[in-house]
Amino acid sequence: MQLVIAEKPSVARDLARVLGMRGTGKHAIDGAGRVITWCIGHLVELEEPAAYDAAWKAWRLDTLPMLPGAFKLRPVQGTRDQLRAVRELLRDRRFTEVVNACDAGREGELIFRYVYELAGSRLPIKRLWISSLTDEAIRAGFARLRPGVELDALADAARSRSEADWLVGMNATRAVTVSSRAAAPRPRSAQPARRGQRGKSDSPLYSIGRVQTPTLAILVRRELEIRKFRPRDYWEVRGQFVPAGTATDAAEKVTATWGVALPDGKAIRSRLGERALADGIVARDETAAGGPAASVDRPVVERLRQKRVREAPPLLFDLTSLQRTANRRYGLSATATLAAAQALYERYKILTYPRTDSRHLTSDMAKELPKLFGALAALPDYARFAAPLIETPPPRSRRVFDDGKVSDHHAIVPTGKPVRLDDLPRDERRIFDLVARRFLGAFHPDAEFALTDVVIRVGAPDAGTEPRAAAEPRDADAGADETLVTALPPPPDRYRARGRVRLVAGWQDVAGVGQSGQARPPGDRNEAGDGDSGPTLPPLTEGQRLDGKFEALTKQTRPPPRHTEATLLSAMESAGREIPDEELRAAMRDSGLGTPATRAATIETLIRRTFVARDGKNLVPTDMGIGLIEALPEKSLASPELTGTWEARLSRVARGQETRAAFMADISRYVSDVVTAIRGGAGVVRASAAPAMRPADVAPASPPKPPRPRAPARAPAAPDATTLTCPRCKQGTLVAGKRGWGCARWREGCAFVIWFEIAGRRITDAELADLVSKGKTRKRKVGGRLVLDLSAARDAGAARLEAQGE
Repeated sequence: MQLVIAEKPSVARDLARVLGMRGTGKHAIDGAGRVITWCIGHLVELEEPAAYDAAWKAWRLDTLPMLPGAFKLRPVQGTRDQLRAVRELLRDRRFTEVVNACDAGREGELIFRYVYELAGSRLPIKRLWISSLTDEAIRAGFARLRPGVELDALADAARSRSEADWLVGMNATRAVTVSSRAAAPRPRSAQPARRGQRGKSDSPLYSIGRVQTPTLAILVRRELEIRKFRPRDYWEVRGQFVPAGTATDAAEKVTATWGVALPDGKAIRSRLGERALADGIVARDETAAGGPAASVDRPVVERLRQKRVREAPPLLFDLTSLQRTANRRYGLSATATLAAAQALYERYKILTYPRTDSRHLTSDMAKELPKLFGALAALPDYARFAAPLIETPPPRSRRVFDDGKVSDHHAIVPTGKPVRLDDLPRDERRIFDLVARRFLGAFHPDAEFALTDVVIRVGAPDAGTEPRAAAEPRDADAGADETLVTALPPPPDRYRARGRVRLVAGWQDVAGVGQSGQARPPGDRNEAGDGDSGPTLPPLTEGQRLDGKFEALTKQTRPPPRHTEATLLSAMESAGREIPDEELRAAMRDSGLGTPATRAATIETLIRRTFVARDGKNLVPTDMGIGLIEALPEKSLASPELTGTWEARLSRVARGQETRAAFMADISRYVSDVVTAIRGGAGVVRASAAPAMRPADVAPASPPKPPRPRAPARAPAAPDATTLTCPRCKQGTLVAGKRGWGCARWREGCAFVIWFEIAGRRITDAELADLVSKGKTRKRKVGGRLVLDLSAARDAGAARLEAQGE
């Protein structure tokens, strides 16, 4: 008899339905020679320090480092009943094998292995490994179950990640927090903070994380650059040119910018340090342009370069690139994008597994293309793009199919399951649209453009020298070259312009990129939907004489922009390195901060712990976050490169290329070195000592608005404040807003919220009190009970309905 363990109740029900099991149960489904049970996310976690040594209960420097010889496990609070049921089944002698049907990835492997270990089970393990939850995929997966031993290396990586986070987080958090208290004396009555709390002391808890702290450091580094930035004026000279003798109003103008080509011929300096320099250039060029028609000083097209270029379709989506695109296009947070993609995978079954780091498909998926194209052709939005692919099947491209670039799961693509787009919620509809268009566009032709580079000379040609080839002009405001020209260069003056005209839309038609849209944002080449760049230039020929008008423009240098979730995800993917090319970032994805599945949660953790606040689309570190990074006693704790190296090693452990023992030995040595360094440091500066943020720098983030379909039309009146303590930050009290109860410390970044109405029914004051104090309510007569879920997406709120049987 076979025992099957799924990660969630909803997935267990899908498996049971496909396998022909009709039974129901509170903790399991029994029938057809199988029993299917489920976890509810993580049922088991690593023990607290005091479980290993009573001396580790107190927060003291002299008890550090804490390095358990062997890690212990304990039940997660709030899910003990389900764990008890799963553990009893794992010990049941009826079963001959157990199938791990948790999500097919590192965390899914950890969830199962921890439960299996805590139960002391010895059942042989089989692994269900599927990338979609369609009926066909489930049947095929059970027909080819993998021996559990094949995933032992992945399980080693999962355990190593979990234990490394415990070692670094527990030891560094205690060391930094305690050393900071020693540096800032406190009242004797103050008690040491427990994990995740400040305790009764007014001293901050400096929570340190292996991925969290380097991510915060990326934001702090950018914020400090902005604060130190001092704008300065500079001047540019712009010329507008038309063919000689043509009426200015009737002719197409060429707008070009003055610049000096640098000796390397690959860059242009166009910023002038003084107004007088700009005025001098304008004066001499106006004189030259107004001279005799035959004068060699008059404007002339000195160099004209035209070429036809092709732009290949962007790579398919992995989770991080999907989150970046959704954030830029729709302003969706990384967490909201993941939630929508997960719903499309689990509930609607129209997308493949979203928590993937691959942007390619395996070669055996080529035979699935006709079915996928046919399903999309049935939808009016995509019919005209899918029809040509059905009529003329596209060739197999290594840009799409590459077995060597697929590890656990292939790229995110539609499953081919029929869908009514109008039935999807707004966010899910948007995410499906992005994926469907990206998938279809991958099989359409390249986009083609005509590029024109023009150099216009004003003044007599250089004596005895050929004009120097100039690089593509750069937008001065983009900060490409901020070196100022401080002396008036000798004539002749040269003005440069670049134009781009799309000749063949290709994949851009599928992606909805217009002929003259906005320029692509820096840091993401080849991302669909960002538009074309460059003006259209009129026909010109080398040697053509022009008339020109000139003006001096006053400009000001700009600070670097703050990170949005899109740009932070890119920085996390490349461990803080500035890598604008998406394919180069993909090549080093093993060296990023965290994994695609955990990056959104890391960002939310920083916000929840008040190290970071949202300001519209921007992410801004708070004074507490800045104070932590600036005065961190051991700087390597905030090193994106170091953490990226660890993540790369975990990937090698998962592939069997490095041993778990070697990785954990290095982590233990590192923790010991960190504790030693912190003991000799001065502690972290108090947050109040950090430079104060200007009101214009960051606006406090208000509690999020719920999704429109779930929001009550008008929330009933509620008391303004309660005496209940926020269960997330454990510092603020709950106050009532327009649509729900939120934490009074929302200005400090605590995003906790419970909506007044859930599943069509208003929460009572008694239910609110039970949720906050007990983590769940009593069962309602109809529909089940409410449970507290602090890991839920902000839009969903921290309370969810647990149906009967879950």
